[in-house]
Amino acid sequence: MITTNITHIAHLAELCFQHGIKNIVLSPGSRNAPLIIAFDEHPGIKTWLIHEERCAAFFALGLADALNEPVAIACTSGSAPLNYSPAISEAYYRRIPLLILTADRPLALIDQGDGQTIRQKNVFQNFVKSSFELPDFTLETKTENSDKRVNDALVLLNEIPSAPVHINIPLSEPLYGVSELTTKPEFKLSQKKNFSLTSAEKETIKNGWSNSKKKLILIGQLSPDPKLEIALSTILTQPDVAVLVENTSNLQQFQKIVHCIDRTLAVIKEDELEQFAPDLLITIGGAIISKKIKAFFRTKKPSINWRVGNYLFEEDTYQSLTHSFEVSAADFFDFVASVPVIAETNFGDKWKQRDFIAQEKHQVFLEKTSWCDLKAFEIILDSIPANSVLHMGNSSVVRYCQLFNPEKSIRYYSNRGVSGIDGSTSTAAGFSAVVQDKMNLLITGDVSFLYDSNALWNNYLKSNFRIIVINNGGGGIFQILEGSNSVKQKDYFFSPYKADLAHLCKTFDVHYLSADNELALEKEIKTLLTVESNGPVLLEVKTFSQSNAEVLKAYFNALRAE
Repeated sequence: MITTNITHIAHLAELCFQHGIKNIVLSPGSRNAPLIIAFDEHPGIKTWLIHEERCAAFFALGLADALNEPVAIACTSGSAPLNYSPAISEAYYRRIPLLILTADRPLALIDQGDGQTIRQKNVFQNFVKSSFELPDFTLETKTENSDKRVNDALVLLNEIPSAPVHINIPLSEPLYGVSELTTKPEFKLSQKKNFSLTSAEKETIKNGWSNSKKKLILIGQLSPDPKLEIALSTILTQPDVAVLVENTSNLQQFQKIVHCIDRTLAVIKEDELEQFAPDLLITIGGAIISKKIKAFFRTKKPSINWRVGNYLFEEDTYQSLTHSFEVSAADFFDFVASVPVIAETNFGDKWKQRDFIAQEKHQVFLEKTSWCDLKAFEIILDSIPANSVLHMGNSSVVRYCQLFNPEKSIRYYSNRGVSGIDGSTSTAAGFSAVVQDKMNLLITGDVSFLYDSNALWNNYLKSNFRIIVINNGGGGIFQILEGSNSVKQKDYFFSPYKADLAHLCKTFDVHYLSADNELALEKEIKTLLTVESNGPVLLEVKTFSQSNAEVLKAYFNALRAE
C-alpha cells in the first residue's frame, strides 16, 4: 500500500482503521500533509475535505452523530486547531467521539518565532477525555513509542462514556514524501467495560421505586434507542409514573408521555405545584432545554433524585441528587419493570391531563394568531414530510419547536451540548451527507445561519439537505429574554444587521426561496420540500415583526388563563 514515507504517520492511519475509524474530515494545510496522504491512501477510510476548520469539526460531529461511531478530524498547525474548539466542546458535552489530530511544528521551534506555531500540547484539555502527543522524531526515533500512544488514545476513544480524544503530532520537513508501507503496527485491543447494577443498587431501586407515590422520569437529549423504548413501554402502564420529554429525546411514539414541558407547566397554577412535584425524580439523557422545569425541580426538590447513564462527570442539575447509576437507561428500566409497586396513585395521569388541556389552549390561540414567528413555526412543523430528520438551530428556534407536539416518524437533533449558535448548519450538513435516504431539514435563525454560512462552502451538500432560515431581523431570542429589551444597549443584543441571504445563496449555488407572510410560506414550503435540485435548497422566512415577543407572552398568558 502506498502511503506517506513517515512511518509512524502511516501506522497512525492503519491503527485508526483497526480501531473502527472509517471517516476522517481533513482541512488543507502543509504541516498536516503526511496525515492527508496517509488517510487518503488508506483503502478502508473515507476522507472528506472541508476547508474551514470550525466548519470541518462540526461537519465531523454531524457524521459521528449520524453514524453512531467515532470520526477523526485533522488539520495543520498554528491557529487552525483553535478553530476546532467550539465543535470539540459540543462533542464533549454530548458525549460524541471525535479523534482530533493536530499537526504541529517540531518541539524545538515552539515559542521561537516560527510561523504557524503556537503551544498546541493540551490545548483542548478541558473538553477531551485526554490529550496525547506523539514523539518528536527529531528527538525520538522508535516507531513503537508512537504506536503505543496512538493505541492508548484509540482505546480511550472507544471506551464508554464517549468523548473526544486529542493527539498532537510534531512533524519535521520534508512532508510530502510517499513510499510503500512495509511494516504493520501492533494493534492493542480495546476492552469494553461491563456496566451493570450491583446488588446494593438493586435494593436501593426496589426501596425507592416501591415506596414512592409520585414518580417522574425526565428525559433529555438522546439518539433513537429501540431497547429503551421497549423498557419504557412497561413502565408507562403504571398510573403513578409521569414521563416528561423534549423532542430531542426522540421518544415521541408514546401517547402517555408529556412532550411539551413548558406548555404543560403553564396550565399548572402556583397553588397546585405541590401536587405535581414528584417524590422520586429519575433523569436520563443529555441536556434539557426547558428553564421552567429546571426552576420547578430546584424549588420543589424531590426527596429522591436518581441520575441514570454513563456520564463523563457528576452533575447535580436539580440540586437534589441522591444516587447515580452507571448503567444504560434500557437496562435500568428493564430492572425497574420487575419491581412491585406498593402504593399506586394517579400522579402520571394528572400530568397527562394537564398536557391535554395545554394542547387544546395551544390550538385555540394559534387559530387567532396572525403572522409572526409562532405562526411560521406552526406552518413549518405541520409541513415536514414523514420519516424526515429535523435539525433545530439554537436560541429561539429550538424553544419554539418545543411548543409543538413531535411527529412519530421524525427524528429530532440539535447541538444542545453547549447550545451555541455557531455550528448548526455544518453539523446538519455532516449528518445529511451520510443519511441520504431521508430528507434532512434544518430550521435555523438568521444570526446563527450567517455565523455558520461557510457551512455552504462544501462539496458534499446534496438535494436531501433543505434549510429554513427564520429571519426576524437578528437575535430574536433577546426580545424574549426578560431584561434585554429594557436597556438602551438593546441593539447590541437584538443585533440588527445588513446582509442579503439571496446573494449569499448565489455565491454558493444554493437554490433560494423566500416568504414574508402566511400564504407565501404555505406555498413556498411546498416548493422547498418538493423542488428538484442538484444541491441544497434554502427558504428564507421573513418575520420582521416587533411583536414576536409580545405574541409569545400572550401565548403563555392564554395557557395560564382560566
